[in-house]
Amino acid sequence: MAAAEITPKYFHMQGADPVVGRFVKATTADWIVLPYPGVFNLRGTLYTGADEATLSFGTITVNNKGVAYTATSTDIVGDAATITRQTPYYVQSSSGEIMLVTTDATPGTSTATLSIIRGCLGTTASLTGLADDSTLYIMNIIVFGAATTGVVGFEFTPMPREPKANLFG
Repeated sequence: MAAAEITPKYFHMQGADPVVGRFVKATTADWIVLPYPGVFNLRGTLYTGADEATLSFGTITVNNKGVAYTATSTDIVGDAATITRQTPYYVQSSSGEIMLVTTDATPGTSTATLSIIRGCLGTTASLTGLADDSTLYIMNIIVFGAATTGVVGFEFTPMPREPKANLFG
């Protein structure tokens, strides 16, 4: 397969200052729930200087065995979710669609019944990524997956709280 030119999307986030924080990581795959609906440009470093190179978002697995989701569906059921969730939060599908979860009926369990706003931040509502067993990435839960422990410093840029902001359009 030959390489292809990538067409980037540029955007200007006026007034979006990076946020810096720290916490003590006790074990592999510890996670934090951030008080923002979503973040990007995430970086983490152990205070020993080692890079926390295995950062990832929390996840929810789509469960649509009983309901065929459409591009206008506003209720989604999930299973095998990252346990701790705090609304509102953005999720991103494999198609790149970003959705705002406004209500999570069961935030303390591994199942999820979500009320969502589709096509947020300039993305397009899509069926791709909402098939059974597709993964939705929870954009305010950050998993620090490296095996090292100790004090971790991190930095990120918060995503807009307004779902109609045309960030990626």
